[in-house]
Amino acid sequence: MFTKPIVEQACVDYPLLSDLCAGEIERHIVQAYLQLVFRTVNTNNSRTIAVLRLGLVEVYLSEMRPVRTSLDLPPFWIEVMSGPTDMSIDSLGFNDFGEDELAAAVEMIVSAAHDAGPRIGPLPH
Repeated sequence: MFTKPIVEQACVDYPLLSDLCAGEIERHIVQAYLQLVFRTVNTNNSRTIAVLRLGLVEVYLSEMRPVRTSLDLPPFWIEVMSGPTDMSIDSLGFNDFGEDELAAAVEMIVSAAHDAGPRIGPLPH
């Protein structure tokens, strides 16, 4: 399912964040997706919810509702942000959340967390 070995070994390779397992990250994404449904659409015609925080890396899920339907952009986006700089590290757009999409999102999140350097603090539960 995962194309990068780092994702498969996440629980073993990151003892400081033993919760950094693919299944746990998927669970956070699915929970955020379900909570997003109940969020009010803001003035930008979108809604956003925090998925999780891994030390200095923060992950958000957004649903964008384009004003013009001619834009062929996916409605859902997962964005990995650097907490200290509030800058985007990586993002991925989806039309839905099937198994392949969740795997790609987990892979992106784990890679970004791995590249971010030292970690502090556990995953929120």
